[in-house]
This record gives sequence, structure tokens and C-alpha cells, in this order.
Amino acid sequence: MSLDVKSWKIAAAREAAGLVKDGMVVGLGSGTTMVELVKNLSKRKIKGVIFVPASVMIEKAAKRVGLKLGTLGDHDELDLTIDGADEVDQNFNMIKGHGGAHAREKIIAKAARRVVIVVDSTKLVRKLGERFPVPVEVLPFSASFIENDLIRLGGHPKLRKEGAKKTYVTDNGNYILDVKFHRIQNPAKLECEINCLPGVIENGIFVGLTDAVIVGHEGGVTTIRSKRDFLKRI
Repeated sequence: MSLDVKSWKIAAAREAAGLVKDGMVVGLGSGTTMVELVKNLSKRKIKGVIFVPASVMIEKAAKRVGLKLGTLGDHDELDLTIDGADEVDQNFNMIKGHGGAHAREKIIAKAARRVVIVVDSTKLVRKLGERFPVPVEVLPFSASFIENDLIRLGGHPKLRKEGAKKTYVTDNGNYILDVKFHRIQNPAKLECEINCLPGVIENGIFVGLTDAVIVGHEGGVTTIRSKRDFLKRI
């Protein structure tokens, strides 16, 4: 099997763009898949749609192609949120935040009536933590303190860097600890345990927020709505 992951991602983003209908208020996540989604949305003849972006990067991309933007202050309930993911398991639990926007992404997911995740098939896993660490956004003041607590939870935290020396800073002005856990057995429990640590803003485990997953793969695109559908693709 050839791995043309980029084309799979583009095909899945094109499929997701078709979910946006006239008059909707739509949350946009972050990352390279969302950049492809924005490109496809700019080609569609949709009217009266307002987009709420979760990152500065996607906000800039949307502005460049002329999408109409809004905020949660103006629209506290979204019709639909579309986002990507780093890992998705059979229960639609996810790890997100490789792009550093998971705190805002979780907010727009919570604000939406429906959440659709767009990935290529390499992002489907049997257990969370197989490939990606869990990003934990923390107040800079608390970063070294929280590292010790994350170790006690069984994790291996590493402060995210931008380049060789510069510490990565989120759109919210905070740091990220990327925490490797070996195959997360109980995502909901770990999500709560991490978020209970003082100084943590949000972590990248998403539980119970996804309604469907659009997967790009060799041969086309599949929309997964159940565990049974998931197991056919992994």
C-alpha cells in the first residue's frame, strides 16, 4: 500500500467542506488539515456563513480567502465545528494539540451542536498515546512545578521548543508540556487528573465530543459514525 497521506488529507477536507450550509455558524479548528478545509470553503458558493477560528493561523488563512469571521462572544452556540486530530480511537476519544491550539479547540467543540473530525487514516489508533504525546498547556509560572506532577501520573513531560532554544508560546501566551504516556487506558480519567493540576490551562485529551470522523485513505474517503465503522478502517 502506498502512503500518499497529503492527498488523503486533502480529499477528507474537501468532503468536510460540503457539510457547511448557508446560514451556519461554524467553528474551525487548527492545523494543516484545517488550512486545506479553508481553501475548499473559499471555492464553495455558500451564503451567510460565519466562521469562528480556534487559532491565529486559521484566522489569517480564512481572512486571506475572504471568509466571514465571528467570535464566541457574538455566537456562543455553533451549528458545527470541524477540526483535525493527531490520534483518534474507536470510541472517538482523541489526542489533539500538536499545533498548540487545543485549549481553544476544546472550547469550540464544546460550543457546537455537532463536531466532525477530519483526518487521514494514519491517525486512527487502537489506544491513545500510541504515536503522539499529550500536549498540556500551562501557565509559564507553573511549568517546572507541573512537570513533577505529570511524572507522578505516569507521564514523561518535555517542554515544547520552537527551534533549538526558544520556548514555544501558544496564542494564549502560555507554554506547552508534551507528555508521553504509554497507551492511555482511561482517557476520561487522565483528562480530568491533568486538568486538576494547578497551573494547567487545558490538555489535549478530548473525550465525548465527536459525532463523526471523516477519514481520507487509499481509494477515497469514509465517514465513520460508529465503533463498527472504525474497526473496518484500522
